[in-house]
Amino acid sequence: MTLSVKQVLEIDLLRSSKPRVLTGAEHLARTVSWVHSSEIPDIARFLRGGELLLTAGLGMGTTEQAQRQFVAEVAAAGAAALVIEESGRMFSRVPAAVVQAGGDNGLPVIALEHEVPFAGVSSAVHSILSDQRVQTLTREREIETTFSDLLLMGADSVAIAQALADIAECDVVLENVAHRVVAYTGADNDLLSTWSQHTRTHHVLLQECVQRPILMRGQPWGYLHVFAGNAGQDPAPETSFAAERAAAAIAISLLTDRSREARERQRSAALVSRLLLSELTGPDFVDQSRRLGYQLNPHTLMVAVANKEPGVDFDTSAVRKRTDLISADMGEYALVVSDRLGTDFEISSLFPGATRGIGVSRPVDVRTLATAFTQARSAASVSATHPSSQVLHFDSLGVERILIALAQGPELASFVEDELGPLLEKDANASAPLLPTLRAFLEVDGRKSEAADRLFIQRRTLYNRLARLTEILGRSLEDPASRQSLLLAVKGLDLLSGA
Repeated sequence: MTLSVKQVLEIDLLRSSKPRVLTGAEHLARTVSWVHSSEIPDIARFLRGGELLLTAGLGMGTTEQAQRQFVAEVAAAGAAALVIEESGRMFSRVPAAVVQAGGDNGLPVIALEHEVPFAGVSSAVHSILSDQRVQTLTREREIETTFSDLLLMGADSVAIAQALADIAECDVVLENVAHRVVAYTGADNDLLSTWSQHTRTHHVLLQECVQRPILMRGQPWGYLHVFAGNAGQDPAPETSFAAERAAAAIAISLLTDRSREARERQRSAALVSRLLLSELTGPDFVDQSRRLGYQLNPHTLMVAVANKEPGVDFDTSAVRKRTDLISADMGEYALVVSDRLGTDFEISSLFPGATRGIGVSRPVDVRTLATAFTQARSAASVSATHPSSQVLHFDSLGVERILIALAQGPELASFVEDELGPLLEKDANASAPLLPTLRAFLEVDGRKSEAADRLFIQRRTLYNRLARLTEILGRSLEDPASRQSLLLAVKGLDLLSGA
């Protein structure tokens, strides 16, 4: 909060004296830090800058050279403006030399038509400045309290950056030392797309940027950027103060938050959960991800889902460092959303240690992102039943797409029980189950030689087992329709059991 020369001229005592701006009208926005009155020639050496100097002109001299020198020295001392009475005590009209010197030195020179009590002007201005200082201190304390409360509540860097944006009413970007955006809050959709240009070329943007370092143990962890206004405008002191306090709070949060990575994982999982629960649309999901520093192309997105072994977590630390994809651990499975998943080998590398199959969706538009999650989950479910194929794409699914849909209700379980129930009962108490034989026989569509080779048994042994299967199931395995029905039942059983 500041007081400008223009605002001082609107004080009743000065306004009643009909002030005229003789030169430097473009500098009336200068901040007035103090009011001083003097009639001595060498007043300039007592000025510290920012003063509004009131004078009747008695110390300015009677020659043009002396008057020019007086104005030049006052300007060089950093005075905000020179206010001169035209009361007749020295001048009835401000000399032309004074006006010209003011223009030459960029100093506002203001003439007062009537005599005014300088003490009254000083008192009025100082009262305003004192009130402003009290308001500034009160506001600064409120800002400090805000960030202190956030730290006490365990807020992370994203929440602190959001609080700074609310206080300053500006866009805020938090980046790490590698210039990767960690958090962004604002409405400028083009800001992040030009971020590299901005952060690596000394903040070349159309907006004024307040930058503050995030220091941890004396070393820079990253930087906080507050876009405080149009280029050429000085940011409000409150904005600079809030940025300083926010930077300190973020540093403390980073030092004390040992579960920072866990929180990042939880935040990603929460985003995915909200999308699947229809609390977020696809565009909302991409926008929220962007605010966390992820850059996803909304026109072509894919989802990969990896099944997890119980109690086993994937090491996704390398994935979390990337900005072109967002990963999440959903408990029973892990997933990745990206616009460039690459080859099957590259997809597998996203889930190091995955052994129970990975499913990949079709490329989709952001508006149908929720569908891509369903496709990837479906492909992952089928992939778990095909150990020979770790990565399975949704478009490679056949009849399994129908079975997956049926598995959501009781229909598939009933069908499997009707087709395979007697065999499953026998196998439950048998030392040599017959289901593997049936599976091998059905997968080669009843070709006995191939089935025997798959099972590493003689054909006579296979014939004996097929005879027992026919008896248990009560249907001929030579019938193509029976084999097709039984094959669907075996595939359904695999899906239901998650084999």
